[in-house]
Amino acid sequence: MSERARPLFALRDPAGMLMAAPDFIELLPIAIYACDASGRVRWFNERAAGLWGRRPRIGDDTELFCGSFKLFGLDGKLIRREETPMAQVLTTGEPVHGREATIERPDGSKVVAMVHIDPVKDGDGKLLGAVNCFHDNTELHRIKSQNAEGGAIVRQVLDALPAAIYTTDAEGRITYFNPAAVELAGRTPTLGSDDWCVTWRLYAPDGTPLPHDECPMAVALKENRAIRGAEAIAERPDGTRRPFLPFPTPVHDLSGKLVGAVNMLVDITERKESESQQRKMLSELNHRVKNNMQMLHALLRGAQRETQNPEAKAVLAEAGQRIGAMSAAQQVLYDAQSPSRFDAADFMEAICRTARQTFGRSANIEMGSSRATLPNDTAIPLALILNELITNAVNHARSDRPMVAINISLQQTSNGWRLEVADDGPGFTLDPARRRASGLGLVGGLAAQLGGFLRVTNEQGAHCIVDFTVARTSP
Repeated sequence: MSERARPLFALRDPAGMLMAAPDFIELLPIAIYACDASGRVRWFNERAAGLWGRRPRIGDDTELFCGSFKLFGLDGKLIRREETPMAQVLTTGEPVHGREATIERPDGSKVVAMVHIDPVKDGDGKLLGAVNCFHDNTELHRIKSQNAEGGAIVRQVLDALPAAIYTTDAEGRITYFNPAAVELAGRTPTLGSDDWCVTWRLYAPDGTPLPHDECPMAVALKENRAIRGAEAIAERPDGTRRPFLPFPTPVHDLSGKLVGAVNMLVDITERKESESQQRKMLSELNHRVKNNMQMLHALLRGAQRETQNPEAKAVLAEAGQRIGAMSAAQQVLYDAQSPSRFDAADFMEAICRTARQTFGRSANIEMGSSRATLPNDTAIPLALILNELITNAVNHARSDRPMVAINISLQQTSNGWRLEVADDGPGFTLDPARRRASGLGLVGGLAAQLGGFLRVTNEQGAHCIVDFTVARTSP
């Protein structure tokens, strides 16, 4: 063995250093003591005596291996002297580093000590004894215990939560799951083996298979970002399915390195069932309202054909047109996928189709609309507004033209929506016309109901504009 490779106490008379304390030991910032090969304590410094709370008798056979009054393991079990870390080193000749033990002092107080014991050998490798450098680790041990206790409490809280929660490492392997996750998945995941999600199989909301390595949790880990607004369906081993909302969030260490992720799965089965029931009820209601409106429309048209009174014919025709527009709007609500919103373009097409059927060759109606949705409570007012403005354009068309050209547009704006109905007729001034025609008065009232107003310009005909405020939505 070279001089450089030898342990500190194998250099320059190790036997002598064991029998007499080196001069520098009191300068060391740690507690230190030495034992000979039989385990007798040969010297110690004041820091060691302070941690022990006593001064052991040098070379006494009754104080072998350790100078403490009593020594306990971290489990609280008393360590016999022949089982102490010093005894282990003197028996095996191998060092012991980083082991903790609890020192009980004569006054009953306790200290957690971290020990680092190295064997002392001569130049031939013969074991002469050992030196123990140890320090007070009580505060750090207390903090570690508190952290462990805090982690246990957190785990109890997570286990008690009704929402399914699980965690993964940075590679996506499952590292923890709570009972709610088992209930949702219908299975018990295998820690360290299952990847990305606790579920057996996954599907997208439309029912197409969703591979686990493409699920929201996988995306969150691969792209190192939280995923919100996603939805998926979990299939259990028994074949039942549970729709849920995932909330995967990456977890980082203090340096910012990605170390894993936590995910909460919110079971929305009851919400989906409630929405389905709601859609069914609304569909039945819309169907009944639509049928009643169609029946009323047919009765009005029949009464219009049968009466010989010109004024009655006009009133019945006007009422029939309004009911027809409302019926067309109700049909759109009946066909809509959402229970609370309808597609603006589908709505406009339905109203214009009804108007074309009503006015035939008297009007050439062109339409354009944003592909977005509107709340259901705007359908009937918009249908009536459109009916009145189209009717007004047809009734006041230029006498020298066989057909009036009407362009209709419903578009989103930065502040809401704009409905435009433009024709190539003679045009009109709003206030005088509103006093003469009840239909324009109705349009003004319905526009106010939508939080908007009616205005008219005359540019190569009448250009009626209704601006109203409804929250801007996506398709």
